[in-house]
Amino acid sequence: MQTDLLLSAYFGELYGIAFFTTFANKYSDDNHIHKWQLLIKVEQITAIKLKAGLNAINIACPDHDSEMEIKGQRDAENWLNLEWNSLVDTLANWVEPYALRYRQQAANATNYHDLYQLVAEHEDVIWAFLHAEQNDVGSGVTILE
Repeated sequence: MQTDLLLSAYFGELYGIAFFTTFANKYSDDNHIHKWQLLIKVEQITAIKLKAGLNAINIACPDHDSEMEIKGQRDAENWLNLEWNSLVDTLANWVEPYALRYRQQAANATNYHDLYQLVAEHEDVIWAFLHAEQNDVGSGVTILE
């Protein structure tokens, strides 16, 4: 059961890469391209580390998953028309339950705690970035870097 949650989190990283890549490629305000690129990097690094950890315990992870990639693209396209402040507010509300859930899973993990901690910290970084952007546009970049 614990590994199912981690595998699900891995697929969430594939989703996130597609989601943020869609914004990097299509968001109307190019002033935020560096932020999208950093968010993609966070997702990629987490996916690589999570995949390595899962492979080490004999859980195979695909490099790509078309279902998650399509879902990430479609979800992003629903919000492409939002102005930055509205988008950040929307994303912060959307990310919050994931951050809380992953923190709880990390706290409750009896096995693979390092992998659960990786997932929780990844989501916390994204949530902290969004909160920083809500308070001062541009201030979230240092969190992602």
